[in-house]
Order: sequence, then C-alpha cells, then structure tokens
Amino acid sequence: MDYISFLFVGLVVGVYLTKKYQMNKYAVHIGEQIVNDVLQLSLSDKCYALLSNLTLPIIDKDNQNGTSQIDHVLITTRGLFVIETKYYRGSIVASVDSNVWYQYTHFDKHSFQNPLLQNYSHMKAIESVTGYPTHLMHNVVSFSGNADFKSERPPGVLNCNELKAYIESFSTDVLSINDVYTLAGKLQVHRLSETPETDKRHIAYLNSKHNKKAA
Repeated sequence: MDYISFLFVGLVVGVYLTKKYQMNKYAVHIGEQIVNDVLQLSLSDKCYALLSNLTLPIIDKDNQNGTSQIDHVLITTRGLFVIETKYYRGSIVASVDSNVWYQYTHFDKHSFQNPLLQNYSHMKAIESVTGYPTHLMHNVVSFSGNADFKSERPPGVLNCNELKAYIESFSTDVLSINDVYTLAGKLQVHRLSETPETDKRHIAYLNSKHNKKAA
C-alpha cells in the first residue's frame, strides 16, 4: 500500500470511529432524556424527588477513591428507584446472572456489561452515603430505542413506556414525605458538581479499573 492510500484508509477509519463515538454519545443522551421526560411529565405522584446524572464519591473494594455515576434516582413514597437507561436497537439476549449481555444487529454482535449488576454498584454507592439499604431499593433498567429481547427479560428490566406503570404498581406508604426529603437531601449534599471535570474524573477512574483488570 502506498503512502497516499495509507493516509486515505486512515482518514476513513478515523471518520468512522469519530462518527460512531458521536452516535453512541447521542444515543446515551437520548435514552436518559426519554426516561427523564417520562418521570417528570407523566408520574402522578405529588411528592417525589428525581436526581439525574448523579455522581457520588466512593471507596471501592480495592480501597481506591473513585466515583459512581448514576443515570436517575427517583425517590417517592413508593420507595427508592435506581434507574439505569439503555438505548439500543436490534436484538438483546440477556440473563439476570450473566456478567455480559449481547446485542445483535444486521451488521455485528456487541457485548455489554449486565446493567442490573452495573446498577447494583450504583445502589451500593447510594447506601454508603444515605444508610438506606440496597435490599429496599428497586433496581430498574429502562430500555429505549427499538431493541427487542430474544430472551426472557429479567425482573426490573423494562421498556421506557412501561416505566410509569411499573413505579405506580407499588404502594404509596413505603416512605414518608420526610423520608423522601431526607434521602434526597443526603444525596444532594454528597453529589459531585455536574461539570466536565467531574465526567473526566469518572472516566479516568473507570479507565484505571479497566487497566488494572487487564494487567
């Protein structure tokens, strides 16, 4: 391959990867915004607190300072719901106990971390700053996009249009109004600022954990 051809191939690959990154980032934003709209515009509860894009400081199992970034925490008198959003197309094969799930499209096969396990780590972060136990929280994964499950959906895994009915299926006497305000206040006190620096810190932490596992 001559030098000009090499540069052309490199340019094409670079443009493709850049567009793919931008599309993935856009898809994540759209998925989170859909859930945010569902909760803010259609939830009938009069007393609730919705905290989105919540970053909490943690000390992980390796005694390393890190961060946990949570899509949504909904606190109502029905309970505390920790919501992970996913925006996928194609077919999804999932199992509640598997470390990874799979997405199949016409073009490729893609694996991703089991979002229920991912979300459980978020629940532990919430427990560490509020004292509210994880076994009383609701682990929820909300899928938007046109993803179709080819396996049985695990409990707590919903399409975004099912989210409102799922939340409202729980009794309204789980938490008092004072509990709602207290839990929300504790999370607000401990949350890190929503800034690019916070996002960079979180990405750096994830990269360090990934590199440690690969070593």
